[in-house]
Amino acid sequence: MAALLLLAAAPSARAQTPAEEPAQMLDAAFGEEAETSLFAPIPRWEAATPEPEPDRPGYLTPGAARRGAAANPLARPEIAATPIRRGLTPAGTPLPAATERAVGMKLGADQLSLSTEIVSGQGGWQRSDTRLGWNVTRGSGSEGDVVWRAATGGSLPAAGAVEQNGEAVLGYRLRPHDIVTLTTEIALAGSYSFAAQNGVAGSLTPRVKLAADLTRPLATPWRTTLDLSLGRQVPMVGRDVQTNGTALLKLELPTP
Repeated sequence: MAALLLLAAAPSARAQTPAEEPAQMLDAAFGEEAETSLFAPIPRWEAATPEPEPDRPGYLTPGAARRGAAANPLARPEIAATPIRRGLTPAGTPLPAATERAVGMKLGADQLSLSTEIVSGQGGWQRSDTRLGWNVTRGSGSEGDVVWRAATGGSLPAAGAVEQNGEAVLGYRLRPHDIVTLTTEIALAGSYSFAAQNGVAGSLTPRVKLAADLTRPLATPWRTTLDLSLGRQVPMVGRDVQTNGTALLKLELPTP
């Protein structure tokens, strides 16, 4: 009797229908996939490496910096321009009248400069003594003990023959004191006039220059510079030896 009651209380097994079998298979597959993904290692996120941009010419990318330089590739070095004015002082000054007047322009610094000017002699602008001059100079600059300079130029007068000239200078710079610079040099100059009666002329000029910065010894707000120069020009042909010297005291007030 007791065995009959236990059989009646136990749930009876129900047969599965064909429609329920695929659902149970999906549930079992989902459970296995969930368990696998739960214990799977978490993938590491890595930032994608950007592809390098192709090289572009500087004129196509004006804002980009040049390789090895921080400046704009389109930027050009500034060219110093200095006006040339000689003998244009007012007539009422007590200074002696200039024997030559010149106006022009000089482009460039000490290492390379190009200048052109219009010159008239005797202080006037007569056609017979007016000429157009040009000069190209290449130097070693302010650094280094060896000083050299090469220059070539010429003049085209309104009346007369065209003249071409050249000069080569080689020297050595010494600094016997912090404020004193002594330069000894020798200059070889020559000129050629396109005329049958003139031909070639040359000269050799030893020269000594002394430059002293007197700003600190004098303790003045002005920048004081003393320049002395002494030279002796010896012509290649003839005995017309000329000795010349200059002395210049320059005062400059530095601006803040």
